[in-house]
Amino acid sequence: MEICESGAGESGLRPLSVCLINPRFEPSYWGYDHVLPFVGGDKRCWTVTGALPALAALAPPHCTVELVDENVEEIDFARLARFDVIGVTGMVVQAERMKAILARLRETEAVVVVGGPYVSVAESQFAALADVRFIGEAEETWPAFLEALARREPVPERYEQAERTDMARVPPPRYDLLKADRYMMASLQFSRGCPFRCEFCDIITIFGRRPRLKTPEQMLAEFEAVRVAGFRTCFLVDDNFIGNKAKAKELLHALIGWQKANGYPLDITTEASIDLADDAEMIDLMREANILSVFIGIETPRAASLNEVRKIQNVRGDPMIARLRRIRDGGLQIAAGFIVGFDNDDEAIFDEQAAFIEEAAIAFALVAVLTPIPTTPLYDRLVREGRLDFADHEVIFRPKGMSREALKRGYAALMRRLYEPDAFLARALGGYAGAHGYRAARRRHAEATGRRPGPLARARAAVGAVRLARRLVRTVRAEGLGRLGAAYFGAWWRLNRPLGRARMPLPDFVGLCLYHWHFHRIANGARRGAFGAVLPADLPLFDQDARAA
Repeated sequence: MEICESGAGESGLRPLSVCLINPRFEPSYWGYDHVLPFVGGDKRCWTVTGALPALAALAPPHCTVELVDENVEEIDFARLARFDVIGVTGMVVQAERMKAILARLRETEAVVVVGGPYVSVAESQFAALADVRFIGEAEETWPAFLEALARREPVPERYEQAERTDMARVPPPRYDLLKADRYMMASLQFSRGCPFRCEFCDIITIFGRRPRLKTPEQMLAEFEAVRVAGFRTCFLVDDNFIGNKAKAKELLHALIGWQKANGYPLDITTEASIDLADDAEMIDLMREANILSVFIGIETPRAASLNEVRKIQNVRGDPMIARLRRIRDGGLQIAAGFIVGFDNDDEAIFDEQAAFIEEAAIAFALVAVLTPIPTTPLYDRLVREGRLDFADHEVIFRPKGMSREALKRGYAALMRRLYEPDAFLARALGGYAGAHGYRAARRRHAEATGRRPGPLARARAAVGAVRLARRLVRTVRAEGLGRLGAAYFGAWWRLNRPLGRARMPLPDFVGLCLYHWHFHRIANGARRGAFGAVLPADLPLFDQDARAA
């Protein structure tokens, strides 16, 4: 655990020792758990959970703060007894572990607090597990609580901000407090809120439809903090980076200058709506800022389902396939999210999803079963229709176009189908070879930034790739899945090698196989909730009052 010494305290404020805990995640598509063993160094978690460094930055000067991320270190419960305040945050997929940690913490004399996305939609479940609950954003309530406690004033059991956070006043996260060498990727947030009205999304109900943004100056300070902490990859976690296009372009112009001045130290990825395809300038700026990939919520190829859930940005304009090609040809890799279980879905949707994903050549296709989240319009509608039913924790509503069993069976079959080695590698290699614009754009970018490797660097990378491939083959054989090793070799020989100058370089191909190994393990293993996240079998996702409704 790392310690932030913030001073002995202000006049009238007693010093407080604070520990902030992020519970471990179960293996999921997002976590790349099965790739980590092949990465050099002591990497234990793919992406930093941004709540920890953000909350540490909000602590007033009279506080000393320690950060404990259970994904990179064990929790020493005996040592926690010395803290005045212990906070636990977490998402729905961390719910079971959150509750276990909070139950252990009730044995301490510390003030135990809980916040984050899960408690914000299911707060009554935590009434007996924590002394104080924080609902929604906490940039104002968290420091106010710490100051009141330091003055020995009574504190309420529940905090919720009256107004949404002014993002222009948010301090840079304390990345210096993390064990940065144990993560693959940093995470930063530029904006909150989204202008669209997708029925199933809780972003607009929690953060609003008017994007609130940090200034370019704030973001450059945060990128610098990430760079100094030792990260080389960063995820801009905005649910829609281009929610305010004018402000996004302002940031990109500033980021391009920062990247140039520092020798392009950060590879960046982000999320955006599909209307990115209609703004060629934005695509060019993103590429020039060294944004390598973008995650796009496609959800479904069925226009009726998109209209049903008000995902209007996906049905307006050109067909989605054409727009995805424009984004890719601009030099951005594409990952995409899909959902099954809409009211307009029947059992034919699984074949339609697979066909669309194959035609679009989207290798990284993350599929979810529709999940009604409290506070969303979808949840409220299903309550009104009497269709919420918690008898099945994997599908907590009654679908219209098929049975629950058919939805679960079709989903599982679709994931196995997408992540069979031949299917996955054919999409990835076909998309790479067919995207002439993408390859040309990336080549121009590498030349402009001085990042195109020379012959010696390419030779070293090839040698490293061969060693990594041998490790992967040994691993899959040890797991009794030797056919995967044969499939990888066969894909290189049959699908990639004949492409000539358009073939994928060996290091990239081996990396692709590593990602496939992870996706294959997940698709053929755990029970899955939203975007492949594992949900505990006995997890009561929502409040009892919501169930009764």
